Amino acid sequence: MTDTDMNQIAIILATGNRDKIRELRPLLENISPFFRVFALHEIGVKVDIEETETTLEGNALLKARAIFNLLAERFPFMIALSDDTGLEVGSLNGAPGVYSARYAPMPAGESPTYTDNVRHLLLSMNGIADRSARFRSVIALKGSLPSSQGPILFEETADGVVPGSITLEPKGDGGFGYDPVFLVDSTGKTYAEMSMTEKNALSHRSLAVQKAIAILKEMLAGQGIPSTVTTAPL
Repeated sequence: MTDTDMNQIAIILATGNRDKIRELRPLLENISPFFRVFALHEIGVKVDIEETETTLEGNALLKARAIFNLLAERFPFMIALSDDTGLEVGSLNGAPGVYSARYAPMPAGESPTYTDNVRHLLLSMNGIADRSARFRSVIALKGSLPSSQGPILFEETADGVVPGSITLEPKGDGGFGYDPVFLVDSTGKTYAEMSMTEKNALSHRSLAVQKAIAILKEMLAGQGIPSTVTTAPL
């Protein structure tokens, strides 16, 4: 394994969602001096992967596998990293869950906006006293790392959960998705009322990424690849 080999290890964010990219990138950029983080649009890839699985784990793996297979020849050593995230509301039997991004009913061929989904959630919970909920993210890793015996192929998942509740109305103007109506138990703030730094210190996605980084750190150490991995978000 040469320095040239190691310098070619890329982490590809398997999402076209710019909001997710803004959250994920600062959590991943210091994994190792031999890794570089790329968004799909930065390497000229535009692909729409239909989320057909019925679980967060299934969809996260579906996306990671699709991007890995698409780019494996272009990047001999790489990690496709994807996430799937769901808001799970107890009084709605766990809905919207895996369908969080497409919760609001829309005419055929149209996709709901963040505002559509938030409005539909609040309407669905009108008059409901129990507003407890949780956000859950699953990170999937599909990759190939260099070793003296040849490429090592691997596939892993990690999850992160944050408990909270649904507010009666949106609060704050930061974040995205359901952030304005998800009140985090430990802070008394919605995600939308937090700065990016505050949110990345405790969010469901951050917790899942930290577990994924720990997995990568162990794998890198096993191959003798220098790592500056930290499980503390930047």
